[in-house]
Amino acid sequence: MNENMEMVRFCRGFLRGVSDLPIRPSEFAVLEILCAVPGAHTPASLAEKLGVSKPMLSAHLSSLIRRGMVLRVPSPEDGRSTYVVPTKMGKELFKKYSVNSEKMNVLKSALGQKNFDRFVQLVVRANQILGN
Repeated sequence: MNENMEMVRFCRGFLRGVSDLPIRPSEFAVLEILCAVPGAHTPASLAEKLGVSKPMLSAHLSSLIRRGMVLRVPSPEDGRSTYVVPTKMGKELFKKYSVNSEKMNVLKSALGQKNFDRFVQLVVRANQILGN
C-alpha cells in the first residue's frame, strides 16, 4: 500500500470543497502527477495515469495552460512529441494544497508507527466510503 497516494486521494476529496482553489480538483490531479511523480510526462502518459480519456486530459491541459500552471515543451528526442511540465505558478499551487512527505513524516513521528499505520488504514477505508 502506498500510504502517501492514499493520503493524496483522501485530500483530493476534500479539495472539492475548498472554495479558494483556483482550478478544478481534476486539474489539480494533473499538477499532482507533474510535481510529485518523477520523470517526463506526455499527455498520453498523463491520461493513462489518471484513467481519463485523451480528450478529457486535453481539456484539462488547455485550462491549465491558459491559467499559466503548465507548459507544453518539445521533446528533445523527438520533435513531434511534447512533454507537459509545471510552471513556477503551478508548482507553488501544488505546494500550497498538497499533502507532502514532510507532513507525513511529522504525523508518523508524532503518532508512532503503530498508530500511523492504523491512521492510514482508516484513510483507505474513508477513501472507499467516499469513492475517492
